[in-house]
Amino acid sequence: MQSDRPDRTDETVALSVAKTRLRREALDRRAAVPAPVRAERDRRILGRLGGVVTAGMVVCAYVPDDDEAGGRGLAEELTRCGARVFLPVSPVVGPLQWAAYAGPADLVPGRFGIPVPSAPPAGPEFISGADLVLVPAVAVDRSGNRLGRGGGYYDRSLALTGPRTRMLALLDSENVVDHVPAEPHDRPVDGVITPEAVLDFGTWHSPE
Repeated sequence: MQSDRPDRTDETVALSVAKTRLRREALDRRAAVPAPVRAERDRRILGRLGGVVTAGMVVCAYVPDDDEAGGRGLAEELTRCGARVFLPVSPVVGPLQWAAYAGPADLVPGRFGIPVPSAPPAGPEFISGADLVLVPAVAVDRSGNRLGRGGGYYDRSLALTGPRTRMLALLDSENVVDHVPAEPHDRPVDGVITPEAVLDFGTWHSPE
């Protein structure tokens, strides 16, 4: 007897197609923003970090590409807020490793040309002790479902975070969308920092 239930492969293909379409739409929206407007949005996003970062906080962050919200000054702004900043180092396989940020002059080209600190990285488990993880995203919905670039590095890495680690994405407001297709391995975020506000989805609880 033939089952009416869709084949899992068909479901996976449909999800992949939906993610690819949403990813392209979101990237096109970001690319269509004039450079001066984009720079102002990024400045406002960085200006909101003082409301979520406190001195001594361990923050796992990243260096945004030109088409990612936040701008190249993200790590330096976190340092100005008093955070201990760690940036991702991409291995050949597996979750991200994390190296201490020592300023923009210390960054060297890493895998895929992504800037990384020169210091030897700690292992993937380092993220479990982070107070805050800032996560790159292409789009996020209000349930926290996050759409990334599709490489899977962050999904594997976020699975290692501790129970009290707060995870926030940086985004333009128009890329906070109604629905992001999600699979079981996708890791949601606790909120989003946009130029207009810090959106809290109510899933993170402050350590006592």
